[in-house]
Amino acid sequence: MSWIVWLVIAAACLAIEVITTDFTFLMLAGGALVATGAAAGTDNIWIQIAVFGVVAILLLVLVRPWAKNRFNVRGSRVGSAQVLIGKKAVAVTDVDESAGRVKIVGDVWSARSASGFIPQGSDVTVVELEGVTAIVVPAVVPENTQVQG
Repeated sequence: MSWIVWLVIAAACLAIEVITTDFTFLMLAGGALVATGAAAGTDNIWIQIAVFGVVAILLLVLVRPWAKNRFNVRGSRVGSAQVLIGKKAVAVTDVDESAGRVKIVGDVWSARSASGFIPQGSDVTVVELEGVTAIVVPAVVPENTQVQG
């Protein structure tokens, strides 16, 4: 009978995982599933709890980091503006160390220069984000490119 309880715990953890998508509850569900097997083999609740605990901790420590990196391609950056770091942008206004605006992937952001004055219309690269402000530097022009002027 206790195997049903462990199965319900596993199902509940899976349902929570669907909402959180952080792989934590998935690892707990794995521990509960192994505890389900232990419950089928013994009625000793302490053995079942120990199996659950050991398996859940092992999964959290060993499998979860791998799963987050493997299935969450951008790591902890998913759903985050951090994916904009390294992106090219265009200065919509003059940008200096205190203020400015840049257009990054179609959106206009507040910006500050990390390296002096950047005139309007210049290509820039996002090097950091501080809150909702993009920290930018002038985009690097390849050496073999001839500038027409």
